[in-house]
Formats: sequence, C-alpha cells, structure tokens
Amino acid sequence: MAKKRVSFLEWGILLLFFLPAAGIVWVIGAGIYHVGHRLLHRQPLFLRQPAPFFFLTLIFASIGACIQSGKPIYLLVPIMILGYLGVYLYTREEDTAWKSQNFRHILIVGSLYMAIVGQIQLHKGYVYGGNWWLGILTGMAPLGLEESGRLFGSAYNPNFTAFILLLGLASLIANILQTIKSEKKQSLFFFLYIGLMFPIMLAIVQTGSRTGVAIMVLLLTLFAWKVSRLVAITLGTVSCILLAYTGTFSSIIPRFDSMVQSFETRQTIWKYSIQVWNNSPFFGVTPLGFQQAYAAFEKTGITHAHNLFLGFFCEYGVIGGTAFLLFTGSYLYKGIKLFVISKWKEQQMAFFFFTLPVLPLTGILDHPLISPQTALIAIMLLGSWERAIPAVQHDSIPNSFQKSLLCKKQAEAASIK
Repeated sequence: MAKKRVSFLEWGILLLFFLPAAGIVWVIGAGIYHVGHRLLHRQPLFLRQPAPFFFLTLIFASIGACIQSGKPIYLLVPIMILGYLGVYLYTREEDTAWKSQNFRHILIVGSLYMAIVGQIQLHKGYVYGGNWWLGILTGMAPLGLEESGRLFGSAYNPNFTAFILLLGLASLIANILQTIKSEKKQSLFFFLYIGLMFPIMLAIVQTGSRTGVAIMVLLLTLFAWKVSRLVAITLGTVSCILLAYTGTFSSIIPRFDSMVQSFETRQTIWKYSIQVWNNSPFFGVTPLGFQQAYAAFEKTGITHAHNLFLGFFCEYGVIGGTAFLLFTGSYLYKGIKLFVISKWKEQQMAFFFFTLPVLPLTGILDHPLISPQTALIAIMLLGSWERAIPAVQHDSIPNSFQKSLLCKKQAEAASIK
C-alpha cells in the first residue's frame, strides 16, 4: 500500500496556521504557478463558470482602481487574486494531489493550535516577545485589536480567529457524524473528536466574537438535530427556559455590556463605507486603499467595512460587488438543490453542510475574508465542494428511484412507437 503523501499545497495550508505570513506567500505563489502552468499547456481556466469569472472580475476591477488612483502598490491586489484563482482551480481539478479529507484534518489541527496559543496569550501575554516582525510572521501580533483580553491565536485578529475555529468545529462535527454512521466500530475516534470540541468551543467564546458564539450555537443545534431531533428540541427548550429564568444570557454572550454600543459603531462604519463606495463606484478602492478612503470621513483607523457584501462593493466597486452577488447566488442555488437531493449521501456532504454556512454568516457583521489567511481557506473549501458536487449528484438518487425513472422512460418510448 502506497503511503499518503502531503501535497505541496497542503504544506502551505499548515503554514497558514503556524507561520501565516509565509503560508500566505507560499499558497498564493503556488496558485500563480498553477495558473501559469495551465496557460503554458493551453489548459482551460473555466472563466465562464461562476467562481473563475468572479476572480477575473475582481482582477479587472482592482487593475481599474490602480489606474484610476495612480498608485502602483494596488497592483499587489490583482496578483493576490490571480493566486486565489489558481488555488481554486487546483483544489477543484487536481484529483491526484488534493484530498478534501486531509483538508478537514488540517483545519482541526490548525484550530487546536490556535486554541492552545490563545490560552498562552491570555495567561502570559504576547508570546512573540514584543518583536513586531516575529509577530507578523507567526500571526501573533494583534492587528486592528482595540480591546485586550481577547484570544486571537495566530490569525492577527480575534474575529478572524473565530472564523477559523468555527471551521475547525464544523470539521469535528462532520467527523463525529461519520463515525456514528460508519459500519465499523470507531468508538475511540468518537470520544477523541468529542473531547477535541471543548477546547475549540472555549476558544471561540474567548475570542469575544458575539457572531462566532451565535454561529457556534447554531452548529451545535444542527449537530443535535442530525443525531436526534427529539434530543435537539428537548435540549434547546430546556436551555432557553433555564437561561431566561436565571437571567444568565449576559454571562454567555461575550462582551454583552457593549452590544448596543458595538451595533451603533457598526452602523456608523456601514454609513461611511457606503460613502467610500459612492466616491469610487465603478472600480472601488481595493482592500489596500480602504483605510485611507475611509479616513476622509472618520479618522478611526477602520480597515474594512465590517460587512462581507458591502466590503466587496467598497473594495471592487459595482463591478466586483455585482459579481460577488451573482457568485453567492449561484452557490446558494447549488447548495439548496444539492442538500435537498443528497439526503441519501448525508455522510459525504456533512463536512460541507456544516462548514459552508460559516462563510456568509460571519460576514453579516464582519469581513473575515479581508485577510488572505482566511480567504485562502475559504477558497479551498469552495473548490473542494465544487469537486464533490459531480460525485454526489451522480450517486444522490437511490437505485430503486433510478430504476423507476428508467422504467417510466421506457414506457413512454414504447407508447410513442
């Protein structure tokens, strides 16, 4: 039996957690190389399909913003997006080198690493020794963090860390469901996965991300629903009654005292972000130019729009924003259709069922994909899902149903004759 080798890209993913700066350069470089390799060998880039067309649109918009602003530094953005396109194509097309199961395990390992590093941060302070360059290399230098006492692991920012931890939690839930439905006895793995959930859930709470905690509760509710609907309803009802009776919502929701103020701040950011978009409606200001453009309205150092959808309109204008809406709509349609017809393949689709909702839900009150570290992970997730769709669609209908359809078609053909 041949040994399973870790691919070049998978080493890069590991670096995204342990040495994020190096991992970002590694993975984007691999993506650019892959695009160049396909062009050199005259292989298609599938630019008419939703995801590649979306990336092409962002490249066009960012080049337009660079020309419009006259700032050559903005050319780094289309180069980065070209790497995104290559990573997407690689994870979608390279069957021999890319394994989504390996990706799931890497997400779990990376999430645990962030949770462990985060505990050291909370108890002993910054673990990079105050050296800014070392902090940037390891992801342990806080960027855009105004509040102390929040866990951020190796993702620079607590909200970005919460995003990655949620993907790790979703991966563990998918593994637990797989062990439950497996014909082989895997009780050891079952208890191992259950045990690993707790440090990740604790870390999500410690990030102080209210959105992250809300999505964590949603994932756990869906998990309980998958295991037993009766148990899920019972636990949910009892928990709500206890929380309402004891009045302990404030102790569960992070930064509960500042919720009203935080929402008002979000509204202010959204209002001025719309003004940023209004000033550069067609091409946007790119992710690199947002902070400077925003400072014209409010000098608070805001670096992104704190909303996924509004962020794309600000950074890539109406061109990139509209492309993102079409891109999101196509994935939403595929997702609904696939999850409806694939109930016979729940085991295979559990990973995507739990991880994919994290992307849009975290984007309601934040913009986690502004970071290349989180964006690359999301792109690989989407590429893996796209590659899994054909196999699921082929096997999604049971044989009995396929036979009934075949008999119906044969009967119709006979009646025509």
